[in-house]
Amino acid sequence: MDEHLIINLRVADMRYPLRIKRRDEEVYRRAADEIDYKLVQYKNYFTGVSTQPLRDVDYMAMTSIQAVAEKVEHQLRAETFEHRIQSLTNELDEYLKAQVK
Repeated sequence: MDEHLIINLRVADMRYPLRIKRRDEEVYRRAADEIDYKLVQYKNYFTGVSTQPLRDVDYMAMTSIQAVAEKVEHQLRAETFEHRIQSLTNELDEYLKAQVK
C-alpha cells in the first residue's frame, strides 16, 4: 500500500493538489482551514481602503508572516525549555555525584 496520496486543498478559492504522506492528511487539511480562517480575518480587518488597495497576495503574505512568526515563537520557547531542562539535569547530576562521595 502506497504511503502517499494526493489531496486537493482549497485556499483562498484556489485548489491546490498536493502529494503527501497518508499520515499527514489531517495536518494539511487543518492547515488549509487555518489559512482560510486567517485570510478572512485579515480581509475583514484590513479592507484596503488606504492609498493602495490590498490584493489577495497581500493577505496571503500577512497570513504567512503570522504563521511563520508563531512557528519561530514555538521554536524559541522549546529552545528555552531545552536549556532549562539541561541546566536542571546538570544540577541534579552534580548533586548526585556529591552525595556518592
